[in-house]
Amino acid sequence: MTSLLNKPFTNGLATDYTYRSVISRVQSEGMASGDRTGTGTKGTCFLATDYLLTGASVPLVSSKKTNLKPLLVELEWYLKGTGNIGFLKEHGVKIWDAWADENDDLGPVYGKQWRSLEDTRIILSSDLQKYLKRGYLLETEIDNKRSLVTRNVDQLARIVDTLRTNPSDRRMLMSAWNVAQLEDMALPPCHFAFYVWSRELDFPTRLSMASDVGRTHSQYGHESMYSRLLELLDTGTEIDDELMDSLGIPKRVLCSSVMQRSVDVFVGMPFNIAGYGILTHFIAQITGHMAASLTHYGCDIHLYDNHQKAVEEFQAREIPKNSDPVVILPEAWEELDDFRWDGVVIEGYEPLPWIKVPVAV
Repeated sequence: MTSLLNKPFTNGLATDYTYRSVISRVQSEGMASGDRTGTGTKGTCFLATDYLLTGASVPLVSSKKTNLKPLLVELEWYLKGTGNIGFLKEHGVKIWDAWADENDDLGPVYGKQWRSLEDTRIILSSDLQKYLKRGYLLETEIDNKRSLVTRNVDQLARIVDTLRTNPSDRRMLMSAWNVAQLEDMALPPCHFAFYVWSRELDFPTRLSMASDVGRTHSQYGHESMYSRLLELLDTGTEIDDELMDSLGIPKRVLCSSVMQRSVDVFVGMPFNIAGYGILTHFIAQITGHMAASLTHYGCDIHLYDNHQKAVEEFQAREIPKNSDPVVILPEAWEELDDFRWDGVVIEGYEPLPWIKVPVAV
């Protein structure tokens, strides 16, 4: 993990360089194609990019502004586990309006799959007890041999529980791609799989990562276990694992990855990497981890034809060297349902102006 810590550039700069490399790759290797919206694209396939989360960094692109309120409100909406956009509209967020029906519903999309995946089965009545132990409820006895059982699966809560009880497990995966319900969705999920990886840190890396977060918190006047650790370091106190344990400093690192079938590079991707970066920090906090990195996998990575002038304007800009965005979450947040969009604090984000482009629907 030391490769994540010793670098000659800020994480903010790294995010912009990496994001720009995706655009350059599409422009140099991309092939023209028609698309569902009729707009036309230039795209390539199967590209992985890494974003650093150390020091509380969040991968926000700084060469053009990402609107934070829609990003954070949408993340809370996902965590609420619903496909109805009423919560978004209540907070003035319109990014999903074009796809919703007359009842403001999108069907079983994203958060609905994350937090309340519907599982209904016809089983042999002789197996009923086995299913009841798994959390199913008996809906009805169809006949003397068959029964109908149902349950709602909270995939994200399962990940959180596993990180707390068996963090080295290799099955901490959440999927929004529910084949049986794709036709019920207004739009099949673009970002469809999320995976987390946890390992125990050695002492030097644990101290270095915690110190990075402490410097961030101290810089912005946020008191936390990390800033208290930094105060002890500044006074020359000898630091060991036992002292860090007493402060509550996590012993484990959390890395995450998101897989996306369709990547609208100019409009959607900045939202996606920032949102999953914040989600990774949140999960890390409530499970006793420090976040280190996010890997984004794109399957079809494309630029829309009507975004080309905006892309040229973007690439002509210099990356703002003073923009190094970080995220600070309330220490009181301990469970998934504690997340509130307006409780998330983003500091150090000094982006260049937003570039307006049409959104393909």
